[in-house]
Amino acid sequence: MAKINHLSQLDRPEIIDSLFKNIKDSYGTAKESRPAGEAAAEALTAKSPDGVEIHCRVFRGIPEEPHILFFPAEYDSEAGIIDLAAGLGHFGITLITMDYRGCWRSGGEPSISALPQDADAFYQAVKNWYDTEQRTGPVIFMGRSLGSAVALDLACRHSDDSLALIMESAFDLTEGFLSSKGIQINELGLSDEDPFSNRSKMSNYSKAVLFLHSHHDKVISLNQIEWLVVESRSKATQLQIVPCECREDIAEKAGDLYFAVIKDFLNRRMGRRPRKRRKSKKKL
Repeated sequence: MAKINHLSQLDRPEIIDSLFKNIKDSYGTAKESRPAGEAAAEALTAKSPDGVEIHCRVFRGIPEEPHILFFPAEYDSEAGIIDLAAGLGHFGITLITMDYRGCWRSGGEPSISALPQDADAFYQAVKNWYDTEQRTGPVIFMGRSLGSAVALDLACRHSDDSLALIMESAFDLTEGFLSSKGIQINELGLSDEDPFSNRSKMSNYSKAVLFLHSHHDKVISLNQIEWLVVESRSKATQLQIVPCECREDIAEKAGDLYFAVIKDFLNRRMGRRPRKRRKSKKKL
């Protein structure tokens, strides 16, 4: 994440409301309910440096398989996260999610400037759990939309401890991301430096990145996201274009293929190759 003083410029009521209102209000509603036992999660609590408790959830998979640390989008719902956990769980992948402060079950009030310290507290709590539970699978950072910037920042700071990064519906420049929500940051008197600095961070990240992006994304176009993709230093980086109408329904529209693409990407990073089909012998 960019320096704290740059992100603090975004702690304005209109920006906070735009980015956190949906996830702040959607938790636990009847619409988001799921049958008992489906993608069951266990609670994990992280404490940020200022004492705010950050609620996390662990959807356990196989200990030797990948562990994805997930940062949700501003449009994510409880139901969507449970569906994500269930889909990844079919492959034995563990999903560990963080509730942003002031949202869902986390304490405090929503804050953009606090995202870096909260994410780091989340990561340390996961590491402690990982060691205590004797987990051995690789760690992957993943984020959607707003969460992609959080995931990228954390990945840059803990690159040696992770396998790869997954960025769904990411954005290159903060100005373009917020302007799509009707917020013109150039009119707010902010500094010239991009608050999230996604491009510069991507240029310093050496691990492989999987980009998932809608070909009709109205927030960040494919041309814009390609500017971020080309900053990646890894030859193993992939851009998967999903044929859907908007960024909010990528997983839903792609269905099983969404999870298969993620699994294949991670398998390759782990040195696993797809099994070749044996050629059937033709009968004479």
